[in-house]
This record gives sequence, C-alpha cells and structure tokens, in this order.
Amino acid sequence: MPQHRAAASHRVPLQKDFVVDVARCATSLPEWQLAEGRLSEKSATAYRQTLADLPRTPEFVATCDGLLNDPEGEGFAVLELAGLLDAADTEEAGVRAVTALVSLIATPLRAFDRWPLWKPLGTNLTIDPMRATGTGYNPMHIDIVNSSLPPDYSALLCVRPDPRGQGHSLVSQVRRAVDRLSYTDAERLTHTRFEDGDFYDLTGVGEEWNPFPVIDGLPPLKGFVRFTAKMLADADPDDPYIKAVWALERELVLGQRKFLLGRGDLLIVNQHLCCHGREALGEGQGDVPEDERRLLLQIFLRRAEAVA
Repeated sequence: MPQHRAAASHRVPLQKDFVVDVARCATSLPEWQLAEGRLSEKSATAYRQTLADLPRTPEFVATCDGLLNDPEGEGFAVLELAGLLDAADTEEAGVRAVTALVSLIATPLRAFDRWPLWKPLGTNLTIDPMRATGTGYNPMHIDIVNSSLPPDYSALLCVRPDPRGQGHSLVSQVRRAVDRLSYTDAERLTHTRFEDGDFYDLTGVGEEWNPFPVIDGLPPLKGFVRFTAKMLADADPDDPYIKAVWALERELVLGQRKFLLGRGDLLIVNQHLCCHGREALGEGQGDVPEDERRLLLQIFLRRAEAVA
C-alpha cells in the first residue's frame, strides 16, 4: 500500500544555534552571479567558505548526503527552513541563506534561461491544470526528462502553503519501481522511442534527447529513469511500449509517499533515484487573494562531478 506521509527520518530540522549562525552569515553573503546557467564558481566558493567553519555544517552535510544519495534509500529530504527565513533580516537575505545551504549539497543550477535562479511556481488559475503552476494534479515525473543530462537534484522551497490545506507533495523511489516490473516491461523501457515536448532556452543540462529510453542502463547515481506521465497523454493505449510506461506509473503510485509542505520546507529530490509530483490544490482557489495562494520557488542542483 502507498505510504501517505513523509517518514520523520526524512525531515531535517535545523538546530537553533545553526539557524542563528547561518542567518548571521547571510548578512555578509554576496549577491549571486551565474556562469553558463550555474551559480558561478566565485559565488559558490564564497557561500561554501562562509558556512564551512560553522560547527553544525559537517553534520548538516552528512545528514543530507545520507538521505539523498544512498541508492538503497528514498532519494529525497525535506529541510525545515522556516526558522531561517524568519531569522533573516529580509526575504532576499533568507533566500540567499537557503542558496548558500544548498550550495553545500551541490551547485545551484538555473537550467531555464528565461527564469531566475529560483523559479516561482505560483497558482495560475488560467493554465492547463496538469501543470505544476496550475491547481490540478501534477503526476509523477523527473524534471527536464528529454535532456542528455537532467539536473541531479530538483528542489522546491515552500514560501506559502495552500491555504485550503491541500496540494500534497508526492515522491516515489523510481529504482525500486523499476525492480518490480516484469522483465518484458523493463526491457521495453530501454528502447529509444519515448518523447516529451520541446527543448529550448535551456543551459547546463546537456543536449536534447528526443526520443529517449526511459531506462538508460547506467548505474543508479549516474543514470536516470526518464519518466514523466506526460508521455502517456494522447498515446496509443494498445502500444506495448506505452503499456510498459503505464506499468511503471502504477508501480510509482504504489510506492509513493505523500505529505504536505509547510512554510519554509525545502523538498530536495535526487532525480537519479526519485520521481516527484503533487496532488491537486484545494477547491475555491479563485476565492483566495493572489498574494495568499500557494507559492513555491524551484531550483535545480548539479553535482560537481557531472559535466553538462
């Protein structure tokens, strides 16, 4: 049966003294600069060096590494950062402090040339409800699935939760889902015949790969299971390859975890190991003032050893 909440072991609270130290450091952090879609080496070095000597930093990094990068684990973590946002002098300083923290895990990556480093995902009532910025269900996927090198991590910072109390986040360990497939379905997913949308205005994610295999055959922390439920839209239900994708989606749903993000929660997903999605927001979003609706900020991360 699917599990309906994030296990407490996957939540990472920040100790009060660490919050105070990071908030204090935030006042001296320089504004970030980007180079080829990533946080520049100068900015990344400044952020990491500023936090490196804090007593709690090694424990924080080790905890995140264990949760995110164990191939036998779940491949996600939820950092509890509300206290840090509250302790920062300004909203800008708070986001910069969060940027510095995630820089300890991997290098921030913008990916989409037309968006800022932290891409706002608001609640737009006029767009396709299948998209993450709408109000409807956003099914399981990894981000930028049709690239040769998707981001290693996708992260979502909850600035405002859904005032209607819905919009549960969904995560599912995709490697275990693949292991539960029949041999025939798994083999079909290794064929280069799956597609997903257009590829443009992207930096730092390699080249367009369309069509692509769902299973690329690389080791878990190097390869990807390139799944997005959008592949199933308007597809021929009798196509055996599409049936294999449906089978994978069923396994992802079977193994999913479900939980609400609160203000300041940062969900980080290792895209080599984990898919993510979101349930529909609560009804009556049109009655909620725009500045009170759910708002997330999205950022991607690239490991140092990965080359795009």
